[in-house]
Amino acid sequence: MVLYRKWGSEKDYVSTYTSSIESDKEILEEVKLVMKAHVIELYLSGYLNKEIAGKIISAINSFHEIKEGYEDVHEALEDYIIKTVGEEGGWVGFGRSRNDHVATALRLRVRKYLIDILYSLLDLRKTCIEKSKVSKEILFPTYTHFQPAQPSTLAHYLLYIEDELYSIWNYLFSSLLMVNRSPLGSGAIVGTNAKLDRKREAELLGFDDIIYNTISATSSRLDLIQSISNLSLLMLFLSRISEDLILLSSMFINLVKIPDSHVSTSSLMPQKRNAVTLEVLRSKAGECFGDLSSLYVIYKGLPSGYNLDLQEMNKHYWNCIKMVIPSLEVINSIINGIEVQEFKVDEKITATDVAEDLAITGIPYRKAYMEVANKIRAGTFISEISPKISIYKKAVIGSPNPELLAEEIKNKENRLIEDENKLKSYEEKILGKLNELKVIEDDIL
Repeated sequence: MVLYRKWGSEKDYVSTYTSSIESDKEILEEVKLVMKAHVIELYLSGYLNKEIAGKIISAINSFHEIKEGYEDVHEALEDYIIKTVGEEGGWVGFGRSRNDHVATALRLRVRKYLIDILYSLLDLRKTCIEKSKVSKEILFPTYTHFQPAQPSTLAHYLLYIEDELYSIWNYLFSSLLMVNRSPLGSGAIVGTNAKLDRKREAELLGFDDIIYNTISATSSRLDLIQSISNLSLLMLFLSRISEDLILLSSMFINLVKIPDSHVSTSSLMPQKRNAVTLEVLRSKAGECFGDLSSLYVIYKGLPSGYNLDLQEMNKHYWNCIKMVIPSLEVINSIINGIEVQEFKVDEKITATDVAEDLAITGIPYRKAYMEVANKIRAGTFISEISPKISIYKKAVIGSPNPELLAEEIKNKENRLIEDENKLKSYEEKILGKLNELKVIEDDIL
């Protein structure tokens, strides 16, 4: 089975300790796609005739399993091609290296995941906006230092979530643009003597451009690390929302009710409604941070150029990425089904309104503040401002005033539509280019 390795023996540590077969299963289809693009480029550049190119592409299409005993999927695929096609299958080794091929396959796989995650984020943002439309007057207290602060609404809280997700969506879309550049044709580190058209290869695979410098193309993983960093930011925020909902749904506070599909009881205490999906989400966020930390620590000490350490980074991409979409689905489901319980409002929650109204009449705010504070300390404070009146009194945009929230909701709907159209257009462009590769493939076959 050994195709490249000539040192050592068949039973040495290289085929066991250094093998990446397990994590390579994640990129099997992408590796096949990259190999087809390479064969097509060899054909278009005049190095392969149509008959041989067709035989090799047919062999690539029939490769479905990475068998044990190989160093990686690239060795397994090339060996399969040679055994299937014959000696002429060895042309696939011309003008290519595992270094540029794996870098390309990784970007293709991460590109697909990022697009899926961006769509899931759009769904969650839409849920927040739609839910906010019917909750503009549902009272929902805010907290600072986890002490009751001022009256707000559920809609105001949900639009805060959408705001944060909007920022993260744009971080991830920027990551997608950076990831969607092709390393293919860069060989091991300095390119190849074969006159391959790298830009044409990039077009065939749906990339926007090439990574120009061949050292960067083969050995850089910064764009992938940045993607995981931004996904970690997403998990960071989702964990924070999870903490909110866990605390606010506890019987100590009992402000919100989590949907039944997200709670579990105790094996001993039948009264319990444990917010278990949110607890697991908090934990998965921590795992994601661990994967990001591993990426940093592995990458920081590597000399420029390809090193097998880069192979060991791959599993950390997939570990973090695969936690994200289920976590988005959990938050989406909970927000869609969340209920705000009736709660007793302490009239001191509108103390700020009383002080501000005094200031509006002409009393310096600090004097008004101290007047209200002294009454609170003396136990004589009485507020005639209800929480509902309080939210309607808010005069600045971005506040929970239902009249102002209506405008905010409309603006957020418009930018959501813009983002959705931008993503759909970008995906369609990629799929269109991939279809061109398929047309050439079909013509060869």
